[in-house]
Order: sequence, then structure tokens, then C-alpha cells
Amino acid sequence: MPEMTAPLEGLKVVDMSQVFFGPGAAMFLGDQGADVIKVEPLTGDGMRYKYASPFLRGLGLGKCFLGLNRNKRSISVDASTDTGREIVHKLVEDADVYIMNMRPGTEARLGLDYETLSRINPRLVYASISGFGKEGPEARLPAYDIVIQARSGVMSTNKLPDGTPIPYVVMYADISGCMTLSYAIMVALWERERTGKGQKIDASLLHQGLAMQMQQLVWVENDESAMAGASPSAMSGSYRCSDGGYLAIVIQEERQYQALCQALDLPDAATDPRFGTFQSRIDNAADLGELIGGVFGTRPMDEWLPKLKQAGVPVEAVVTRDQTLRDVQALANGMFWEQDHPHVGKVKMVTPPFSLSSHPSEERPSRPVPLLGEHTDEVIESLGYSSQEIARFHEADAVRGPQVLSKAVPT
Repeated sequence: MPEMTAPLEGLKVVDMSQVFFGPGAAMFLGDQGADVIKVEPLTGDGMRYKYASPFLRGLGLGKCFLGLNRNKRSISVDASTDTGREIVHKLVEDADVYIMNMRPGTEARLGLDYETLSRINPRLVYASISGFGKEGPEARLPAYDIVIQARSGVMSTNKLPDGTPIPYVVMYADISGCMTLSYAIMVALWERERTGKGQKIDASLLHQGLAMQMQQLVWVENDESAMAGASPSAMSGSYRCSDGGYLAIVIQEERQYQALCQALDLPDAATDPRFGTFQSRIDNAADLGELIGGVFGTRPMDEWLPKLKQAGVPVEAVVTRDQTLRDVQALANGMFWEQDHPHVGKVKMVTPPFSLSSHPSEERPSRPVPLLGEHTDEVIESLGYSSQEIARFHEADAVRGPQVLSKAVPT
């Protein structure tokens, strides 16, 4: 039986992006078989060294970096030099996709702007990521996810008891942007099949932060009601049980509310006119929440959870992220991969959030996350440079090979 090729095998992606948004999008393409060449500065993608133990930091393989850079080859190039720029231009000559997230204006100064690269390769799909969009008075400002959480309004919905807004731990614009950008790239590639021409994609953290609230950021001219999710809800939240554990419930339908009342043995609440409709339960959330919370607090979580599930109430225990790595349902559906990394040992990470019937997850590419510059010579040689030329590039410090900052071992 012939070996099955990956869906995107033959696609070449040049990834010059850093942090989360761009690298994650490039990784999703690599997961499906694309040849992703991660072009890093001589110091590497900054996320290599952040949120890392001394062991991982010494290898330049922090956990966040490991989660967003599998299935890539890394080359380390100083793109501000003539040699480095020439190498990137040669990479682009037969590339299908180029991804970058430089500050607006930097790409033109380096000769890596869309106009320059599209002249080299008119079929190139060029994906540009900015903080606040390419136009407007703040187009050149730097941005990170937490800044966007504030600007997009989402941080105002998550507060301490004293009213202090707090950021969400999940980088909601960055990480969702990985998925949106990979979709946008595939749309542009599909159009190229008809036109034969590439194009530029503009994406931004701000737009992604707004898009993540598309069910809430809706204005209607003749409707002055509050925005969805603006008011607290007793029917969408968590409750503390007698053992200190928490259960999260979501009640959207009348039958679910009746099932909750029956499971909690609250017949009066099931018929109380204050709680008779979805809207009235929102309007009287404080009273209803106090009533339900008092009942939840009488039994441990492990008693309530099976009883509520059996009754058909949408409910789950609030667990730690460490616990999710062992979640039996996630494991049964292949939601985690475990890789043998040659430098750090076994690494477990989340798989792409979909599956293809003709490509089981175990058949997907599994190139380990690379060291900084691990494939520099291999990739440059494939561009037609001689070993003598490559040696001169190294001597001039225009490129670098594999770099390990420390030989430390985990303790």
C-alpha cells in the first residue's frame, strides 16, 4: 500500500514571526505537512527563553516555545546584513507563504516588505501581523495580548472583588489568532489556485481581540439593552462545594433549569416566578445564586457531579491545567501528542483542534521543536551556496548554527 502524503506536503513556508500569533499559525501548517523554515535572528525568537526553567532556558526551548514551534526547521540569520537579506530573498523565491510580525516600517527598511518580496515571487502569500492594524494613528505602537485585552474591552469583564480588572491567563487574541491566520493563509492559497497570483494578508491583535467577542460586540440602533454577558448570571458560573471543590454550570434551556432544581431538591425555585424565565433568572441573579450556592455547599463535589450529570445538567468540575494533561476524554480523542525530543526527553503538547478522517493523528509529521539555528547549514546549502560560502557567512556572523547556551541538566 503506497505511503499516504500529508495534506500540505510540498508547501513551503518561511516563518519570520516571533512570540505566539505567527509562530502558531506556521506550526499549524507544519502539522499538516508543510515545510516550515523558521528564520530567527542571531539571538533567536525571544520566547525561546521566557517562562522556562534554567534547563529549558539553556537549550532555548521554553515551554511556550515548545508548544508553538514543532514541525519546523530553524535557521539563524542576521537579516539586517546584505548576506542575511540575500538568504531570505532566496528562500522566498520558491516559497508559498511568508509570515512576519515586524513593527510597521521595519520590513521595508530591511527589504522584506510585500512589494519587494512579491516582485521576487508573484505567487507568494505574504502574511503580516501587527498590534493595532496597518492604518490609523497608533499603527506603529507595540502590542501584547494583555494590552489588547484592555483595549478590546474583555479585561473589564474579569475583576477582583474590589473592582480591579485582571488579565486572562490564556492569551486569547494571540492564540486564537494562530488559528485564524492559518485559515486566512489557506483562503489566499485557494484563490491563488484560480488566479496564479499571491497576495498580502493583514492581521492584527486588536482585530483578533474584537473577533473573539463577536457574539457580544453587537450594536443595534433601536435596542438599548445591555451587551450580552454584561450582567452576572447565576446560571453561568461556578459554585463551591463542601469539600472546597468547585463545579461550573451553564443553564441555557428551561428543561436544564428544571433538572438543576430537581437535582438540588429545590422544588420552590422551579416554580418561583422570579426565576421563571431565562431573562428573569438574569434579572434576579443575586437571589438565585445565593439560593443555589447554599445548596451546593452542603455536599462534596464528588457527590454533586455524577448526580447533576445524570440529571442532564451541563456541569463540570473546575480542575487545574496539570490535571487536564491526564484527562481521559482528551486522551481518548487524541487531543495530546507526546514527542520524544532529543534534547529534553518526552514532551506532551496539544494537537491541532480538529482531525481529518483520511489522516489519523499518528500519521501527522512529528519533527521535534528545533534548537536555534539547528538547520542553518542544511537550509542554506539547499539554496545553492557552497560550503566555502557558508563558512564565510559564519565567519562574518551573518548566520549561526545550532546554539545551546547551557549544558545544564534538569534537577
